[in-house]
Amino acid sequence: MSFQHWSIDVDNAGIAWLTIDVKDKSVNVLTRAVIAELADAASQLEAMPGLSAMAMISGKPMGFVYGADINEFEALEDEADVAALLDEVHATFQRIADLPCPTVAGIDGFALGGGLELALLCDRLVMTSSPKTQVGFPEVKLGLMPGYGGTGRAYARVGAAAVLDMMLTGRMVGSAEALASGLVDALAEDRDQLKAAMADVLATLGGGKPPRPVVSGEDTAALVAEAKDKFTKRARPDHTPAPFAILDHIAENAPDAAAISAAEKSIFPSLMVSPASDGLRRVFQLTDMVRKTARGSSGIENVHVVGAGVMGGDIAAVAAMSGLTVTLSDRDENAIANAIDRARVLYERRLKAPEKINAAMDRLIADHAQSGLADADLVIEAVAERLDVKQAVFAALEARVKPDAILATNTSAIPLEQIAEALTNPGRLIGLHFFNPVPVLPLVEVIWSTVSDEDSVARGMQFAGQLKKMPIRCKSSPGFVVNRALLPYINAGLELMLSGVEADKIDEALVEFGMPMGPVELADQIGLDVMLDASTPLGLPAVVQASLAEHIAEGTIGRKSGRGYYTWADMKAERPRASYDARELQKLAEDLLSHMVRECQAAVDEGVVGSADDADAAMIFGVGYPQFRGGPLHYTRLNTN
Repeated sequence: MSFQHWSIDVDNAGIAWLTIDVKDKSVNVLTRAVIAELADAASQLEAMPGLSAMAMISGKPMGFVYGADINEFEALEDEADVAALLDEVHATFQRIADLPCPTVAGIDGFALGGGLELALLCDRLVMTSSPKTQVGFPEVKLGLMPGYGGTGRAYARVGAAAVLDMMLTGRMVGSAEALASGLVDALAEDRDQLKAAMADVLATLGGGKPPRPVVSGEDTAALVAEAKDKFTKRARPDHTPAPFAILDHIAENAPDAAAISAAEKSIFPSLMVSPASDGLRRVFQLTDMVRKTARGSSGIENVHVVGAGVMGGDIAAVAAMSGLTVTLSDRDENAIANAIDRARVLYERRLKAPEKINAAMDRLIADHAQSGLADADLVIEAVAERLDVKQAVFAALEARVKPDAILATNTSAIPLEQIAEALTNPGRLIGLHFFNPVPVLPLVEVIWSTVSDEDSVARGMQFAGQLKKMPIRCKSSPGFVVNRALLPYINAGLELMLSGVEADKIDEALVEFGMPMGPVELADQIGLDVMLDASTPLGLPAVVQASLAEHIAEGTIGRKSGRGYYTWADMKAERPRASYDARELQKLAEDLLSHMVRECQAAVDEGVVGSADDADAAMIFGVGYPQFRGGPLHYTRLNTN
């Protein structure tokens, strides 16, 4: 029998080595063709007389199996289609699990989702000790749960607490933790030692098929309640049903591992066709799309940041944390010192290991005299949002930097063409608009103008990738895409509040929709002074402009002053968070978000961004638009057709 994606080789010891090497793919994924061919492989294995064992392994150097092919999910039109797929996979997988000989899987690299479920068909699992070898059930991040029988098979190995942790967090588990939990049975030092380790594990079975593990003595109800309290405090079943379906699934079917696996077939289809999974799968695709635009070498190793305020200091800190050598300048030496102190706090929280913290601190260099300009491959300006200030800074910088150094501005609104008027070579100027807080928000708007050099823009995209950020390419225009869409939405919320609608009701409507906070609270969070400065070039209602100016005059500019439209305590807005009619809130949220939708669509139509995907990605990664809704344009399209 001829295979495209699998091969079977029987060695002198009578072990059948079942190798997956998916054709025309750089990594192994479980397409329907791969599953169908696995059924043929099962037939061949079942027909082999005197087989002593079966060993499953990957033929690719990069990973075991990365899971199901997400792209194929989009072809499943309804629950019946999904159920048919699950019936096919469950039947095929069970044939592998039921092979009469001992079986072992060897994992080097990632075994995720369906890939881990495939490995769990075997009696024994072996992982390499490489830090790149990890296993996990990331399905919850797609609004799903494992659906190929893995919930029951993993439960049988590790029990309710551990399997709920894996399924509810979607996190990846390394080899040491997997061994300690009982998820895998042995470790190999590296890929070269994997086959030998697998053979050693088979030898311990003495040629007999071991009994399947059985869980007993657990208080399942208590463990489910504990997991619900630990992992779903911020989740809501009407927004993201998958975590709650997972909890109910284990609660209702444990401790019968076979029943847990079988019950997936009655739960997974409804999750797959849910709006939440549709939105989250789209975000998965958007993430992949954006990351691809950031691939490649930027050639940037040395960065100089001008301006050590919150934005400039944090940009410098993140760049140094990412392995770049960074010099940081400011007219105020205290500002530089404060930025470096903030960086240490960030590194202690993120890097943890003293040697990594110290290495990052060594790469972040206070540079009041701007000595680092001479070696900088990239200079980022993060000074006051005033055209005359920025032009003066860039005119001075251009005379001191290398001819091939990229000059970048962190402006949030000023057209690049205006800033570039101060430069002899305007083509080297691009925009790198980061979002506050820089260590948290992944978006970077990479801005090009009519005078920008294309190579500089491309390297800017790659630089964002070096920082593990999500770059969206934007044409220079007022507000670019994020502020262009965000500020009219916020100002519409403020105008509604000033017309007499309760601020709490407005904000609660948007929180109910899934936004991190409502527009009034967000205005306070941003700062009412910043709101006025940023909104003025885009235009804002006169009543809002007057209100913002009044607050600025009184010094009540939001969270940073302790009071704005709300009073703030312990960095939180004091608002009633009262209950309101659900239909009223839904209409209120959609009316306000229509301003965001309108500007996103205009940005696409005017070529500010390349596509609706770009606009949606920008609002998800830069603003916190709810991922389970798939982006403002996507959500609107689904709900108006």
